[in-house]
Amino acid sequence: MTADEERSLLHQAVRLAEQGHGTAEPNPLVGCIIVNQSNDIVGEGFHERFGEGHAEVNALLMAGTDARGATAFVTLAPCNHQGKTPPCSQALIDAGIAKVVIGASDPHEEASGGIQKLKDSGVEVTLLEDELCCELLAPFAQKFTTGLPWITCKWAQSRNGSLETPSGDSPWISSAESQQLVHEERGCIDAIIVGVGTVIEDNPSLTVRNATQHRTPVRVVVDPMLRSPQENAIFDSQAPTIIACKEGVNTSAFTACPIIQLPHTNGVMDLQPLCKHLAREYDATHVMAEGGATLFSHIFSQNLANELWVFVAPSVSAEEPIVNMNTLVEQLDTSLLHTDTCGTDTVNRYKVNG
Repeated sequence: MTADEERSLLHQAVRLAEQGHGTAEPNPLVGCIIVNQSNDIVGEGFHERFGEGHAEVNALLMAGTDARGATAFVTLAPCNHQGKTPPCSQALIDAGIAKVVIGASDPHEEASGGIQKLKDSGVEVTLLEDELCCELLAPFAQKFTTGLPWITCKWAQSRNGSLETPSGDSPWISSAESQQLVHEERGCIDAIIVGVGTVIEDNPSLTVRNATQHRTPVRVVVDPMLRSPQENAIFDSQAPTIIACKEGVNTSAFTACPIIQLPHTNGVMDLQPLCKHLAREYDATHVMAEGGATLFSHIFSQNLANELWVFVAPSVSAEEPIVNMNTLVEQLDTSLLHTDTCGTDTVNRYKVNG
């Protein structure tokens, strides 16, 4: 099998792994494909749910006795510790796997050691540190190494960069299909952050609607002076909510939800302690910031954004936007991951570099 063919099978395993988004976290997303000596796929699996079988185990179950002498393609180095499930490295050895091709090494010290264990047992091991496999692992790796969740900034805009809703019957910039896609993603993440302006102007509930709800994301309001109306929908009982304000603000009259007070410089709150609080107290791996422009600018200036998810409607705002999101994105060091069409919208997904 050529190196290109090996990488292609790893990328196929990445697509398998992505099916665990929303159910496997806080564990990493992992996929595994087992190929026999005739290069036929005899087993495949992914880590479907936290606390249940890992990708390698699920693939081995499918392969059965065909695993003996076969090659396993795994997006992440097999674990070597006894946690909620037995070590995957030992499962591969016991099944008679002859070779393991690994897409990315594991940053978790307790889980590492699987590669050496495989080698010590006579299994041939190839570690590629493949770009797609490393991108798949990135949210888990960032949380484990820095204590910060993976933050995706999501917004809908007109073609000329405006966040303002168009005039007419609809209060939305994006199409119904785009709104549905956002709800599906909300059902897979751990927290949603919005600014006080969004709470006051739009009165959002930020719940998951008309989509499978694998998780109930905590709703987070960034409100420096606690101006949010306490009767607004975001403070209802449908999902947990916390609010972040400046240190020193009088909080005695605010009883709608728990409060976290943040340090600030020149009136701008430091959002990193909030993000670390979400990772530590809510075990958050994936966080989505949904606006508005002021919140985005603070996230960008504090280097907290990892991805951008931009829904571009075909409309053009009649007025020049106060904050031009096109300009804001151009000022960032980004790489375009992919562009899709959703309803009438163009959806651009960017990786924020650095």
